[in-house]
Amino acid sequence: MTFRIIGSLMILISLLVLPYWIYIPVLFIGIILFPYFWEGILAVFLIDIIHSNATEMFSLLISPLILSVLITLIIMVPVRESLRSYV
Repeated sequence: MTFRIIGSLMILISLLVLPYWIYIPVLFIGIILFPYFWEGILAVFLIDIIHSNATEMFSLLISPLILSVLITLIIMVPVRESLRSYV
């Protein structure tokens, strides 16, 4: 639990101070390492709000980054289940 909180804080700090070519891989590594890391969706909303020019809600919902994070989260659920069955 503490590892997840520290990891989430590190991801949030990287979103706020690092360039995109560093924080996007860090976010995806967090999605892969932490089970059910739905905070990643909120982090991507934060990225879109901070770094985009559009303020419309519909443009935030169809962001390619949000879709890729959501797809990664959905793909990781069965992958984690298959990995746990072998351990």
